[in-house]
Amino acid sequence: MKKKLKLLSLTVTITISLLIIGATLVVLGIFDEILNWDIFSSQVEAVLSGIFLASISLSIFGVAMTLVLGIQEIVTAISSLQRSREGENKTVISEAPKSIYLLYMAGIVAIFSAIIGILSFINNQITIHRTKVFKRIAAEQMQNLQNKFVQQISQLTAPPKNNVPKTLHDLVKNVQKLSFVSRMTLYMPDTTDDSVIWSYSSWATYDEKNGFERLFVAKEYEQAIKSAFQGKPELLKVINDRTGFQWYYVVKNQNNQPIAVLQINGNPNENFREYRLGI
Repeated sequence: MKKKLKLLSLTVTITISLLIIGATLVVLGIFDEILNWDIFSSQVEAVLSGIFLASISLSIFGVAMTLVLGIQEIVTAISSLQRSREGENKTVISEAPKSIYLLYMAGIVAIFSAIIGILSFINNQITIHRTKVFKRIAAEQMQNLQNKFVQQISQLTAPPKNNVPKTLHDLVKNVQKLSFVSRMTLYMPDTTDDSVIWSYSSWATYDEKNGFERLFVAKEYEQAIKSAFQGKPELLKVINDRTGFQWYYVVKNQNNQPIAVLQINGNPNENFREYRLGI
């Protein structure tokens, strides 16, 4: 006796599985929000959100397919009933075992996983290329502005907490206006305390009350900036070599001594194909 794999049963099984996955993720999300769990990192939360949205989207298609296939099954059953009443011989075809459905579901999951994996790899390669272009552009632009920053920073005897020179404010602000830049931060050392660095970002409008912010060195990039001020830029270079729209540039004076570090946060939505790099 021939065994048949029914598409309706397979669709219903997959749809129910997707709904269960979606419901599980909703419950986890509720408890994660209420109890402020630290179990999931931001990257894991992004992946789980993607799985949840994919499950819900595929479930909607599954419900639609179930309705269509259900109508088809009803029509087929009515036709079979009419043929049996007319005395036609009908070969009974039993449904395939559940293990076959599980194998088909595993195959579908494997296909989707392969597609997502391939597209993720392609996207990663594109991102690596785009970030390399961004960093080359940022390095070139900062080299062009090197003398301007040296001129402005050399006028400061110490990072001011207020009354930042408007010329320095305008210089930082003009860099932030570049389409490939989303934000720029200027870091300066503290000559009296090695555990502290100072940071300044340009505000929308100039305000005499705004100035440099005192930061205790704790994070990796802060440690790298501190080391760069001490003439050890190796850790900063390691960070610059990573994939990401972020670039650190060490500003040096006429004596080749580091006096500041510029942090350039790139605009990931920028079309870097339009830029021409200097030779």
